[in-house]
Amino acid sequence: MSRFDLRARYIEGWYELNAEKLVSASAPDFIFDDPAEPGPVSRDELPAYMGRWDRRTQLVGSTNKWTLRDEVRQDKDGVLTDWEWWELDGTDLCGMAMVKTRDNGVFLERMTYFDRRNRPSLSES
Repeated sequence: MSRFDLRARYIEGWYELNAEKLVSASAPDFIFDDPAEPGPVSRDELPAYMGRWDRRTQLVGSTNKWTLRDEVRQDKDGVLTDWEWWELDGTDLCGMAMVKTRDNGVFLERMTYFDRRNRPSLSES
């Protein structure tokens, strides 16, 4: 599979909450960085992380359906990099993800997110 095919399989895994697809599309040195986790998540830990993510999204009232609103893609020097703004449907949770893929799989996903209801107000003084 090419890096484009592996990236497509990886995103399908997230849409379907399918751990087998995620793991099979990831590289052996895969790292997932979520600020809510105590440390980076490895390929072997990805199925357990997926369960934790699903429980977190359920706590904010989601069925884990989400939408990519914006995406920027760069394919350079054998690395496909995607930057995406995502929103968790039916909630105020949204954020940004960066995903890097080589021809042996996704090797990095780094994301950050916030709940629009709980962000501080920036009022003028």
